Amino acid sequence: MVRERECIHRKLGAQGDYHSGESYIQALQLLRGDRAVKIAGRVGAFFWSDAPITRVWLCDECAAEIGYKEKG
Repeated sequence: MVRERECIHRKLGAQGDYHSGESYIQALQLLRGDRAVKIAGRVGAFFWSDAPITRVWLCDECAAEIGYKEKG
């Protein structure tokens, strides 16, 4: 079973890609509290314990804000 969550920009047609729930949580933990809360608020909620079975779709802008490298 795999769960999927996405940022709010997907419905607007933004370009993006999927990331593992675990890497998403790790990236959030590296951010300052207020910034992490802002970005997490754009993505459908899930329990951190579900991260191994969750894929998170982020638009390119949200991915850059969270610290993911640009696709090469």
